[in-house]
Amino acid sequence: MEKPEITEKTEGTKRPEVMEKPMSLEIYLDNSATTRCDKEVANLVTECMLEDYANPSSAHRKGFEAEKRVKQAAERIAETLKVLPREILFTSGATESDNMALIGCAHALEKEGRHLITTKIEHPAIGKAMLHLEKEGFEVTYLPVDSLGRISITDLKAALRPDTILVSIMMVNNEMGAVEPLSQAGSVIAEFNRANHASVLFHTDAVQGYGKLPIDVKGWKIDLLSVSAHKCNGPKGVGFFVHQRGTRIKSLLYGGGQQGGLRSGDAQCTRNCRNGACCREGPCIS
Repeated sequence: MEKPEITEKTEGTKRPEVMEKPMSLEIYLDNSATTRCDKEVANLVTECMLEDYANPSSAHRKGFEAEKRVKQAAERIAETLKVLPREILFTSGATESDNMALIGCAHALEKEGRHLITTKIEHPAIGKAMLHLEKEGFEVTYLPVDSLGRISITDLKAALRPDTILVSIMMVNNEMGAVEPLSQAGSVIAEFNRANHASVLFHTDAVQGYGKLPIDVKGWKIDLLSVSAHKCNGPKGVGFFVHQRGTRIKSLLYGGGQQGGLRSGDAQCTRNCRNGACCREGPCIS
């Protein structure tokens, strides 16, 4: 027996109700890993790529316009940290900045000593750079932390010695959120330097703190500081490195000698402007 053909017009046939999909509400809780890029920053990226696309080192009008963008970005960042624009070095991110701080300074200062100090909870950009230096013959002391993830200032004092050249302590731990006592650490290192006529450098990976917590580069006696833009609403692959004037660093890159000879390679106007745009609102500073 043939089945009757059912169409939309068949009498007595009820059309099935269409179930609407429930609205999807997403709550993003992984901002310690990365943040969403700000729309203003994204728009500036497009503007720089399509309009101010020239090489900032070129001696023509478009080059001068691109160079102006780069300088403005450095000035904006420097203002947030109360440092000089020329103390800002643009990098590809905190990993490069951390490597430059540790390996660059270790190689520049190895005649004065071959001992470095860090913590047991650092990001791999620090931890693996330290392991690399150990393979080169440097000695590294790893400070333990308490149940809250904070180092002991007493342990730091005990670890400092005549051949110490650099101390690297992260500002905020990316896993536990522990805020390290950088102000106290900086004072201890400065006092050690005065008492021993030494010049131990103080570096901090401030990736998780910049834009969220107060930072006092001068007051905390910080010589070197690393930041990634994608942790504060900028794009990935962008960062900067603060190096106090007079700090000795051996370049890790060889080429055209851009950025004062510390980081060769044509400056990317797009990247550097993104850095500056991320800082437009201005992070918390002391």
